[in-house]
Amino acid sequence: MIRRLLQTLSLFGLATVLSTIVWITAVNEENPIIEQIYPQQIIIKMNLQSTNMKIEQYSASEATVVIRAPSQIWSQLNANQINIVADLNGLSPGTHTIPLEVNINTPDAEILSIDPEEISINLTRIITKTIPIVVNLQGEPAVGYVANSPIISTENIIATGSEESMSNLNVIDINLNINQSKDTINRTFTFNQISNLQPILKNIALQPTSTMITVPIQQLGGYRDVAVRALLDGKPEVGYRITNITTSPPTITLFSNDPDLLASLPGFIETEPLDISDASQDIDARLTMALPEEVTAVSEQSINVLVSIEAVQTSQRIRQNVTIAGLGADLSAQISPESVDVIMSGPLPILDSLTTENVNVVLDLIQLKPGNYEIEPSVIVSGPDIIKIDTILPSFISVKINNLNELLDEESNNNNSSNSVTNTTTTNP
Repeated sequence: MIRRLLQTLSLFGLATVLSTIVWITAVNEENPIIEQIYPQQIIIKMNLQSTNMKIEQYSASEATVVIRAPSQIWSQLNANQINIVADLNGLSPGTHTIPLEVNINTPDAEILSIDPEEISINLTRIITKTIPIVVNLQGEPAVGYVANSPIISTENIIATGSEESMSNLNVIDINLNINQSKDTINRTFTFNQISNLQPILKNIALQPTSTMITVPIQQLGGYRDVAVRALLDGKPEVGYRITNITTSPPTITLFSNDPDLLASLPGFIETEPLDISDASQDIDARLTMALPEEVTAVSEQSINVLVSIEAVQTSQRIRQNVTIAGLGADLSAQISPESVDVIMSGPLPILDSLTTENVNVVLDLIQLKPGNYEIEPSVIVSGPDIIKIDTILPSFISVKINNLNELLDEESNNNNSSNSVTNTTTTNP
């Protein structure tokens, strides 16, 4: 009895094992287990909670993983379910080798391996310090002027960066050129646009990022700036006119031990007279100035004066016959009208010297066949090329081109017809 019971239990256990094996085999055939590399690299998450540390360099930012999972899981798997973390908390500045931690948020899936298993990373400490601004004035103001101390809208800035980059930043040096200045200078400087600071400030944050610098420039007592006016004698040649007068420099600085004398002067001084009588071209001269006694010029002792002279511009009308050019052999041309009015503009002396011999109106008929045309004439002016053709009236010429042989045949036929009529009239009383 007991033996039979044991045999029955043995057979039952064997049947259970066999059925389990059959079930597992069926499941694996329907949803097989797959081991392979995930087709997409996974981004490594840098876990750094410290606010005064910064990652400078790292050997890798992504990793490859091998996953073991059923095929149905593979079909639903995405990169967001795979987490790779490098824990950087509690590390000191310097280079470290960090093992990567990886997990997958999917049941029945397993990470078999990761490549790389660790990364090399360099940490640096972030520091903040106050940096002073120093203004270096270059050059000297104009004679009779003095520059006062610069006024800086922000005398210090707050700089934040790595210890290494901050080690090279101790002061913000700004160079400001005031050479020959007469007026107060106001300029805004953006720090990262200053060429000598750009390499240093590359990885540094600044607050504020710019500053305004004011350099007050004042005129000393006993000095005064006045304009320069050129004194001219005579007039240019008839038909010419003055177009501009320039003085260089346009203003000069005067000095006197008598401030009242300086204050009583008009706002200008005159040069010695410059004779421009009958001038027909520009005049460039160096002239002295007519200064009162006890007054001296400290900036310039003489003035360069340029008087620009040009011919008066006017216009003129000339009526000219039209010349035919380019008419083919065995062709004749009839034009209407046979003359045109040419209106030109330019310097008065040159226009007054022009005659009809200097002006040619040409009608180009080259390669034209018999027929009727409207053709625009061209004007050729012999002489200076500063003459401008404004208008041709009329602007188009009517042209009729005929074949000479056809004209001769037509005239011959007309003559024969006329003779025939004459003979007929004669023979019939």
